[in-house]
Amino acid sequence: MSPDATDIRVLFLGPRGPRARGMNFEPQSRAAKTLGAEFVVYDGESDGELIEALRDADVAMSQGHGIDPKLFSHIGNNGRCKGLVSFGHGYDGMDLNTAVENGVILANTASFGTEEVSNQTMMHFLVCSRKFVLHDKLVKSGVWTREHLAPMGHIVGQTFGIIGLGDIGRTVARKARAFGMHVIAYDPFVSSWDAKEYGVEMVATPLDIARRADYVSPHTYLTEQTHHMVNSKFFDLMKPTAYLINCSRGPVVDEKALIEALQQKKIAGAGLDVFEHEPVDPGNPLLKMDNVSVTNHYASYSEVAWERANTQLGEEAMRIALGYWPMSLINPDVRSTVEPRNWAVSWEVMFAEQGK
Repeated sequence: MSPDATDIRVLFLGPRGPRARGMNFEPQSRAAKTLGAEFVVYDGESDGELIEALRDADVAMSQGHGIDPKLFSHIGNNGRCKGLVSFGHGYDGMDLNTAVENGVILANTASFGTEEVSNQTMMHFLVCSRKFVLHDKLVKSGVWTREHLAPMGHIVGQTFGIIGLGDIGRTVARKARAFGMHVIAYDPFVSSWDAKEYGVEMVATPLDIARRADYVSPHTYLTEQTHHMVNSKFFDLMKPTAYLINCSRGPVVDEKALIEALQQKKIAGAGLDVFEHEPVDPGNPLLKMDNVSVTNHYASYSEVAWERANTQLGEEAMRIALGYWPMSLINPDVRSTVEPRNWAVSWEVMFAEQGK
């Protein structure tokens, strides 16, 4: 039986320092307040204060706070607080194994910026394909020339390669197909018959993407398995006319190998929203290359997406607190270390089940 929502306390852990000033907590607190739960903003500074606050909460949500894995020994199966929801897509800062061992349910707000990230990917793809960085620079410097056009891809009929066919990968595939491209993808967790529904050809290894694609775009989480997945061996197999587009996580790409590949003209160029080290060093060679487009890791942002992410943060917290699995569970192995729960359902269904 689910607990009464009015007995639930949700603890919000916001950014530390100046970033926290002036924050509007209405979207994050909306789900809790709608169901009559208590929403508490943490204002402590020490780990000891945080441990005390977690003891009095049913669930916590973190938005830029940073969580020490040692705290997991005080929540999950060890206390009242059963889980933690973190803002954003990535979870490379989380210790999943420690969370599973302690029965801590971890979730994030994946899917909030699917359209935005896929649009940013396609923007970099078009900028690269039309050599925009170079020609924008030439025209603004007073140079009007057609000497630097070739080689330039036709796009229609070319191959777009995706590594990771999740929400964002599938959306990128849909948009690439709208340009008349053939889409191939590598994802060990997606079957070829499911991919057929998206009009995507599945391949057996990431290196198949390297060999065949005119544009390579990773859309995967950062894990031990995906760290430097795109490396020197990968670049050696790419076509000299091919481009890398990265709007996922910087360390998925071996940046040193990317720089060498560009300098040695193993590939034609790159479009990057993320870097291996951020903020990026102003002396990074990638910032000085006319065949590389760059943005500062804002692919997931729009006002609509940001509002949705903040709202989703609260909804996932209430799912955990009310005995449901979250929609965006990031440590599924925790199912083996906690008591059975209700399946994740949409907010509208859960709202109805709570009798509201």
